[in-house]
Amino acid sequence: MGLGFTLLGSGSSGNATLISDGETHILLDVGLSGKETARRLRECGIEPDNVAGIVVSHEHGDHCRGVGPFAKDLEIPVFISEATLAAAEMKVDASRIRLIESGTGFDVCGIAFTPFAVPHDAADPVGFRIEKDGIKIAVVLDLGFMTNLVIERLRECDAIVLESNHDVNMLKVGPYPWSLKQRVMSRRGHLSNDSVAEFLTNGFDGKARDVVLAHLSKKNNLPDLALLSAQNALQSRCGLFTPQTRLELADADRVGLPHWY
Repeated sequence: MGLGFTLLGSGSSGNATLISDGETHILLDVGLSGKETARRLRECGIEPDNVAGIVVSHEHGDHCRGVGPFAKDLEIPVFISEATLAAAEMKVDASRIRLIESGTGFDVCGIAFTPFAVPHDAADPVGFRIEKDGIKIAVVLDLGFMTNLVIERLRECDAIVLESNHDVNMLKVGPYPWSLKQRVMSRRGHLSNDSVAEFLTNGFDGKARDVVLAHLSKKNNLPDLALLSAQNALQSRCGLFTPQTRLELADADRVGLPHWY
């Protein structure tokens, strides 16, 4: 069947991505509640006890609050860095922990994960490139700006899930206190629509069949704004833009479409 992904939800209320080759099913982050994660998995036709592993990007609650509750009664290994584990304070049996580190690949039942460092205000935040049989999928959800390393890891990917968190103008005039606005806009905060557009214009290699804009803020962004900004960026590439690249928006409140390669 190849390799595929389904976004179970992406937003400040919780992030979880299902990675699958049709037989092996892996959760990348569990920021939803354990119960809601199980419900959305079943919506995809997968029982929780068929999950082969959980991979954690960083310790913020919208990415890991459901790990302990979901894995409580299941023999599921949790792949997480030492610094993230210490910061997360999650309740997971030590025997299930599999320590990972940025820059060092690891395997989960035949699916290869390569974690890479991203700039975010967490202990040891990482994005992931996931590969099997030549198919490459990248998931990068929390980062303040596009580093050269991130851009390099996104090259040659068949699909990219990338944060497009906020519209800068909406954030500036929005309800957040100024200190939080500064955090979000900082180089260790969250990626704006403008930053994504800059990447799609100048850093994107055009290989990905699908680019999914994820982790949209409900208070500081609008789906139409994020999509239009990205569409304009791709169209500006003229001959460099590959027509097969499809743009999508992730939803925080419902399961997204499955993508297979």
